[in-house]
Amino acid sequence: MNTLLIWAAGLLGVLFLWGTLSPRSQWYLLVGWTRSDPRATEPGAAAYSVTRVVSLVGVLALLTVGVSSAVGQIDFAREDNRAVSDVDRVWGMQPRAYVVDRVFRPIAVPPEDLVEMPITGFQSIDRTGSNSDYLFEAGKIRSAGQATEPGFIGVEPIPGTVALDTADLVVRVRGDDRCIPQQLVVVGADGAVQVGAFFGQSDPGDGSNEGNVSNCDSNPSVERSRGYLIPIDLASPLGNRELQSLDGTPIEVVGSP
Repeated sequence: MNTLLIWAAGLLGVLFLWGTLSPRSQWYLLVGWTRSDPRATEPGAAAYSVTRVVSLVGVLALLTVGVSSAVGQIDFAREDNRAVSDVDRVWGMQPRAYVVDRVFRPIAVPPEDLVEMPITGFQSIDRTGSNSDYLFEAGKIRSAGQATEPGFIGVEPIPGTVALDTADLVVRVRGDDRCIPQQLVVVGADGAVQVGAFFGQSDPGDGSNEGNVSNCDSNPSVERSRGYLIPIDLASPLGNRELQSLDGTPIEVVGSP
């Protein structure tokens, strides 16, 4: 959560808490001064009760968002301390990679308002063999944490399933840790499939972060990066086609454990 959102959430929290504890004094300070006779136009008890209820709902909503965000950060810290796994041995530990357990439809045109991040490798998912079973044990971007940030790619899988169940391949993306994956581009080329991963900062949709959504480093240092393993469901299996970045550069195939 960036600084602007933190300040906005803090201001809303103060207003909601004030409205919960003392809606009458809030009305007098914020509205009453605009009236020539505040006492004559003061709201009744029912209006104050409604203000108190609405403010209480606002306080609870802000607390829920704050706790969810904190859980996401704790999950990353906890997973960073886990023992070395097959995922780490295959994909590396700088930064450690986490499976994005979200399902989505790739788009065909690169978005102008997001930043492309480097894809550093891929692996096909073999549903008939065991070469990709280790991925199902990987740490995940949890739905209660980072994936709740506005704009995060895709939606949660159907209950009882994971995104890997329907994916044809998984790509490793190294992204700016201030940003989140928001769109994947997949296009067909002559004998190849081209893929691009696009990131941006959280976008609440109310314009409060409009100026910073695209403020992402397209080649972040390892210290300022997060690793993502993003499952992709292709329209047809990759087969013998080459996987490439959008500029035609081949993406490295990563072997199994």
